[in-house]
Amino acid sequence: MLMKREELKQLMDVRTGPCVSIYLPTEKGSIETRQNPVRLRKLLKEAEHKLLASGTRTLDAKDLLAPARQMLEDNMFWQYQSGGLAVFLSNRIKRAYTLPLAFTEMAAVNDRFCVRQLLPLFAEDGRYCVLTLSQRSVRLFQCTRHSVAEADLSQAPKSVSDLLELNEGEKQLQFHANGAGRGARSGGAAMFHGHAEDTDEAKENILVYFHGVNRAVNSLIGANGPLVLAGVDYLTRIYEKANTYPRLAEGRIAGNPAELRPEELRDRAWEIVRPGFEAGARAAAAMFEQLLGTPRASNHLRTILAAANDGRVATLLVSARDQRWGIFDDASGVLDVHAKPDPADMDLLEMCAARTLDHGGQVYALEPERMPGRAPAAAVFRY
Repeated sequence: MLMKREELKQLMDVRTGPCVSIYLPTEKGSIETRQNPVRLRKLLKEAEHKLLASGTRTLDAKDLLAPARQMLEDNMFWQYQSGGLAVFLSNRIKRAYTLPLAFTEMAAVNDRFCVRQLLPLFAEDGRYCVLTLSQRSVRLFQCTRHSVAEADLSQAPKSVSDLLELNEGEKQLQFHANGAGRGARSGGAAMFHGHAEDTDEAKENILVYFHGVNRAVNSLIGANGPLVLAGVDYLTRIYEKANTYPRLAEGRIAGNPAELRPEELRDRAWEIVRPGFEAGARAAAAMFEQLLGTPRASNHLRTILAAANDGRVATLLVSARDQRWGIFDDASGVLDVHAKPDPADMDLLEMCAARTLDHGGQVYALEPERMPGRAPAAAVFRY
């Protein structure tokens, strides 16, 4: 299942341990696929050792990890893994996500879930999607710059023919389309009826089909990142009329998408969306430089943490590679940074980003050399 912003918040709101966080990069292919459950088994064993070391009883530790152990024997589950697998287990939450991220392998036990590796999904430049279009099928790929994973579009009609439920004796279509997309007629609902063989009617049938696809896409991805269409011009122009997704990209991947591997779709889509992403990061860095030295900007970690906790961070620039381990007390504002992480430590840069996102701020994860002043975090405040 895809992860939504409110689900990230639910993970972040858990404060009572033990909380088990497991991250696993998954490989696709005959040999590699068989190795994925082997690696998960190893991580579960590591998590159990950490649970026992933290004082959890053996029976309780086995019960906590049981849902993930059931996944080990689910052969169908492993056939459809690509990107990364994230598993979160506590007394309150038991969830697993297949996500388009290149996770670093990890098994952690703490009083809170470790969510740092999820943050690129929700950062402004973290995620985009590719929708491949044909009359026989559609596919949706969730991408980051270096990863791609196919989303489950089972809610969408499988093809024009399936939607219309045509049979040889009758090829009549009567359908009401209530969605209003780009180019939709004013005045609300529209009725399409006629014979599927007619050229105009065929276009209307495809439009009805795409209305169903559009609803499924919106329910899956919300408004997280731009959506790039891939397909022949004839179909992408029809889809534009059905589309209600607010961040439909202007550029298209032209031609038959069936001829392109998912990685090729990801890379071609990145070239379309990259200018917008980089423009946002450049503008945020310029704003920070302009306001630095005033109360509206800071690159001091304690100041940023306090502001993020209060919902005052409008824009955060954070290093994609650095880590700062320690403890921050929300009430007193006391910050304790450690050179090496203690068991109860959190990644403080992760905390800055997560709380900024939680309060509706924007986050840009940059390579360390692109960070203003090479600081690990820099923020512009709302007030």
